Amino acid sequence: MRIGFDIGGTFTDVIVVGDDGRLFTTKVLSLLDQVGEDIVRCVNEVDAQAQVEGFVHGTTIASNAVIEETTARTGLITTQGFRDELEMRGQRRPNIYDADWDRLPPLVPRSLRLEVQERILGNGRIERALDPIQARAVIDQLLAAGVETIAVCLVNSYLNPTHEQQLGRLIAEAAPDTVVCLSCDIHPEIREYERTSTTVINASLIPVVDRYLDRLERHLSAYSERVLIMQSNGGIMSAQAARRRPAYMIESGPAAGVLAAARFAQETQQDQVLSFDMGGTTAKACLIENGVPLEKPGGEIGGGATMTTRLFGGGGHALRVPSLDIVEVGAGGGSIAWIDDGGALRVGPQSASADPGPACYGRGGTEPTVTDANVVLGYMNPDAIAGATLAIDRRAAWTAIEQKIARPLNVEVLAAAYGITQVANATMMRALRAVSTERGRDPRNFTLIAFGGAGPMHAAALADSLSMTQVQIPLSPGLFSAFGLLLADYRHDYIRSVAVALDQLDPQAVLRHYQELETQARVELADEGIAAEQIRFERQVDLKYGYQVAELSLPFPNVSVADMQDRLAQLFTEAHRQAFGYDRADTIELVSVRLRAIASSGHLRLTELTGTGNTPPSPASRTAYFGPQVGECQAAVYQRTALEQARSGPLIVEEPDTTVVVPPGWTVQYDVSGNLLLQHE
Repeated sequence: MRIGFDIGGTFTDVIVVGDDGRLFTTKVLSLLDQVGEDIVRCVNEVDAQAQVEGFVHGTTIASNAVIEETTARTGLITTQGFRDELEMRGQRRPNIYDADWDRLPPLVPRSLRLEVQERILGNGRIERALDPIQARAVIDQLLAAGVETIAVCLVNSYLNPTHEQQLGRLIAEAAPDTVVCLSCDIHPEIREYERTSTTVINASLIPVVDRYLDRLERHLSAYSERVLIMQSNGGIMSAQAARRRPAYMIESGPAAGVLAAARFAQETQQDQVLSFDMGGTTAKACLIENGVPLEKPGGEIGGGATMTTRLFGGGGHALRVPSLDIVEVGAGGGSIAWIDDGGALRVGPQSASADPGPACYGRGGTEPTVTDANVVLGYMNPDAIAGATLAIDRRAAWTAIEQKIARPLNVEVLAAAYGITQVANATMMRALRAVSTERGRDPRNFTLIAFGGAGPMHAAALADSLSMTQVQIPLSPGLFSAFGLLLADYRHDYIRSVAVALDQLDPQAVLRHYQELETQARVELADEGIAAEQIRFERQVDLKYGYQVAELSLPFPNVSVADMQDRLAQLFTEAHRQAFGYDRADTIELVSVRLRAIASSGHLRLTELTGTGNTPPSPASRTAYFGPQVGECQAAVYQRTALEQARSGPLIVEEPDTTVVVPPGWTVQYDVSGNLLLQHE
């Protein structure tokens, strides 16, 4: 059996695939203290005697630790004069006109950021050698302060790592059990703040992730020693690699869903789709073209919603690791509705999470949430969800909305519940715009692929607001992200900074960089048990105009040495025109070369993952509220397989893991592959 489990803010999705293609799916509440026990119980329910090939895991443990400031106590050693790099943040802030902006404190306080006397110049030459006596004194000072891990980031070490490596040896001699993280190993890229921040994040997460994986593996090792972790880039890595580079798993959970959506787009031959994943805590959106999700070389973590624009950023900690270009907002099923000081209705980013959860879960929650609103409106089953394993208390949801929203606003409860869903939709619509119109794409030309426990309930309304005419709901949409775990390939990313103008480029030197990175990749993947013949490489290049501070990552062209400069200039000009609407006859600079090393972990197809079981019988209809223009009406309730002919809304499709809402003005049909197609009339 292959087992994938994805921990979300409210539910953990579990998928078990047997070697005969048989599929078992379930949802359990995301209670981190007992995740291992829950997964073991799921395995035993399927077949306690079966052999488990391996586990693939998507988790939010790393991102939660940074956001909640529960990372390990970390010290930083840097070059003299660069102690406050983390504090100054490259002079970035979310909005230069926001006088009330509260700066996020750095992960390492100033008392634990110490300097050493050394200097490497911008050409890699050593101007001042590292003083080992002074360096040992700095190390001893950090150890005396009780740090659990030490990050080392010296200026220009991406060109010459000699001093960082020397410091690493000195720390190992002084305290062999202390975790050491060198920037030349984690992120050897130009730009001091981003490199320092990424190294610190990685160092501070190593003990957290190590303890988490130890606890998890104690339960899973009886079934398989092979535990693989989803990365932010949509690839998987071994648990051992995750312990060394936990910064690469910050967006572990959201990446799995996008990967599944990309595979879905490939298998259904759709060139332009937007993936929309709405879970219990957040909603995520990503652009997918020709079956390939859009990627970015880095982003931020810890600054709230990740919906930054090209103009504003700097609200969180910089994190320069390759990741899928996912825009995430704090609007999920568990997002709490509240009224601000000005009397306006707001939704999120605070969440009721799994414990106590929405009021309708009957676990002690009293705050009204988006899920409660959907129950009150009649969209969700008023008795039970999650395959009838979680009872629903509609009266509790009604009471929470009435007391906290309807009465203070002096409106009817149904109007208040509908308002909650509309505010949540407005937030999520901004995320969809951020990955479409802000990337130079027209959303009207795209299909929306909606999944997650709450995504199919809101998909048609969101598509309507963006003038999109088509929505697709794949099989098992509430567990769709977990499918992505079983579809992922091994992947490692490498980078080498070059920083040279295209007209001065040495093409042979660029090719040597790629060859050296490929050699490094083969060695590291061999350590994970992957044969050299299984590995394939994808080359990329970072380009920008000389005066710009951000670059575009583009595929490296397969051209001759003589044509390399002209072809790179052409590719960059076309990409810049699409992304920003203009191009200039200015100097183009090659900043870095990138390499992806990929190895297949299996050959599963979404079309093969069938047999999820029968949906429990549903009532023929129930009353639902579709806004002031339509009001309350009887909405027919169907199972997915009963929709072989197109039917017009309003209607509701109930499934074990989600609910699909088809509002008035939309039709729905069950296609030959088992997916639901919603179309605007």
